[in-house]
Amino acid sequence: MNLHTHISRSNGYRELGMFDESILELEAINGDDRWHPLVVEARYNTYRDAKEWELAKTMAEVMVNRMPDKFEWLKNQVDAMTECGDPTGALQLLNDSSKAFDEDAQYIFALGRQYALLCDIEESKKYVKRAIKMDRSLKAEFLDDSAFDAVWESFW
Repeated sequence: MNLHTHISRSNGYRELGMFDESILELEAINGDDRWHPLVVEARYNTYRDAKEWELAKTMAEVMVNRMPDKFEWLKNQVDAMTECGDPTGALQLLNDSSKAFDEDAQYIFALGRQYALLCDIEESKKYVKRAIKMDRSLKAEFLDDSAFDAVWESFW
């Protein structure tokens, strides 16, 4: 069976909520393909959906090491760290990456989100405002993300 068939089956199991079967499908992949980026991504997605955050964090770390210039994977690692109970460490990871992503609206928004989760509302507002100025589409995400509830409450 080829790599794409395994990944397709794994994704199907994941979408059905059959997380063990999803991972078993990926475990059936042999050789170097076991750690192909698409396989690691499929593992991350399954662990994330199963709320197995430690395992999701590990997969995100693998991808950050492979693709340090892709903010998506840094964000995935930050989200997993936060879900594992380390929002301060997640903020530190973001701050350590400032040189690589400082002009990326998604990065600025992620900083604002982490500050909101840490209840530093004024810092959160500063970063969210900057991010939305850079990319207006982030406004909808700001409105919908419960991480910003404390920011909204601060306007009363």
